[in-house]
Amino acid sequence: PALSTLDGVDLSVHAADLDAHTRDAWEDFYVGGWYFPHRASWASMTLVANKLHATSLFVVRPMTADQIRIQVTTLVDPSNIRLGIYKNGTNLYPGGLLLDAGVVSGATTGQKTITISLALPRGLYWVALVADAAPAIAGCGGNQLADSILGLDDSDNTATNASWDVTFTYGALPNPFTAGGVLARDQRQIMALRIASLD
Repeated sequence: PALSTLDGVDLSVHAADLDAHTRDAWEDFYVGGWYFPHRASWASMTLVANKLHATSLFVVRPMTADQIRIQVTTLVDPSNIRLGIYKNGTNLYPGGLLLDAGVVSGATTGQKTITISLALPRGLYWVALVADAAPAIAGCGGNQLADSILGLDDSDNTATNASWDVTFTYGALPNPFTAGGVLARDQRQIMALRIASLD
C-alpha cells in the first residue's frame, strides 16, 4: 500500500506534490523570479504607433506580482510605451481592464520596469501595451510559438497567431479592451511579471 503517514504526519494532503503523474511543472516558481509562460525562439518586435497589442498570460497558481517589465531593444527618441493587464473576456478575447501599470520610455534601450501590486488568481489573462512611436522590444517569434492558444494563421500552417491587435490612439488603456481586434502572427511581446509571493 502507498505510504500515507511519516512520523505521524498525514501525507495524503500532499499526494499531488509527490506524484509525478499529477504534478504540473508550470506550478513550480521561485519568489523573486520573473514569469513569462511562453516558449519560442527570441526575436525583436518593432511596435506600431497607436496599435494596442494583447498577448495571453497563463497564471497556473495564485500569485502576487510586484513588478512588470519589458526590454527595449531599439530606441526611438521620443517614445512612450504604456503597459497593462486585462482579464479574459469571451472567445479568448481580452475583456475588462485589470491594471493600467503606467508608462515606460522607449527613448533608451534596456530593461524597463514598473512597480505594481497585483494579486492574480489562477486563470487566463492578457498582457497589453500601446506605444506612441515605433521602438522595438524583446519578443518571441510568432511563427514558432509552442503554446499558442490562438491557433494557426488562417493561410499558413507553419505560422501561429501570437496576439490580438487593434487600432487605438495612444493614451490610458481602454476599459474594456477595444473591440474589433484582429489576430496577428507577428512576434509576441515579452512582458514579464516578478513574483512577490505564491498565494
